Amino acid sequence: MKYLGALFLLLVSSSVVSAEWSQRVSVSEIITGYKDGFIFFKTTGTIVNPSNCDNAYYSVEQDNADVNSILAVLLAAQKSNSYVKVGVDDNRCGTEGIEHLQGKISVSRIISY
Repeated sequence: MKYLGALFLLLVSSSVVSAEWSQRVSVSEIITGYKDGFIFFKTTGTIVNPSNCDNAYYSVEQDNADVNSILAVLLAAQKSNSYVKVGVDDNRCGTEGIEHLQGKISVSRIISY
């Protein structure tokens, strides 16, 4: 059991390190409704782009994040003029071969303020 706890902490800490975070920003645009379940959004302020992806939009994919939860936070933040921090995957861009996702900045988490 002791080893399972250590393994769990190792996995959690490594997943936390794999995201780079933006400064506090406002949500300026949200694009949703794709049949494959992904969304795009834009923010004010400086974009975080550690993988040198196409920086026009952030993308949220089902394979990389909980799309519905992130969409709910983005909509709430946009409507209430609140701030968010965007956590992006520093190891990948959007999925290759899917026209709208290919090369977009891949989001893994959102923090709402």
